[in-house]
Amino acid sequence: MASGVKDITLDDLESKEVELTSSVLLGAAHHLGQYCDKEFKTFMGCRYETKDPRKCLQEGKQVTKCALDFFKKLKGDCNEAFTKHWTCLDKNNQEFGYCRETQKKYDACVLDKIGVQANQPVHIALRQ
Repeated sequence: MASGVKDITLDDLESKEVELTSSVLLGAAHHLGQYCDKEFKTFMGCRYETKDPRKCLQEGKQVTKCALDFFKKLKGDCNEAFTKHWTCLDKNNQEFGYCRETQKKYDACVLDKIGVQANQPVHIALRQ
């Protein structure tokens, strides 16, 4: 792989983008993290080991590819439930507390249709 910026070509950087708003990304974050766990860990392991993000471009592309695959499945299988959930987050300053009802339906759909169960975030588990 490239050893410096001058060695990186535009082809090395070419990748589809995950073009989504922050509310959409936040709403999907826990499931996306589970779905792409292997790719995220491989990428972060590379970043940690090499201390050079330029050496991890291929691993980064795999993260993006996995995220795109996840959102494609989400749109195909749970679009209505997810749209209601991220719209609720968007209208409520991205605070999950106001969107528990939409989250329950979204969580159930993702588990049923995609087979991904998101673990409860620590900050929520501590409040109970």
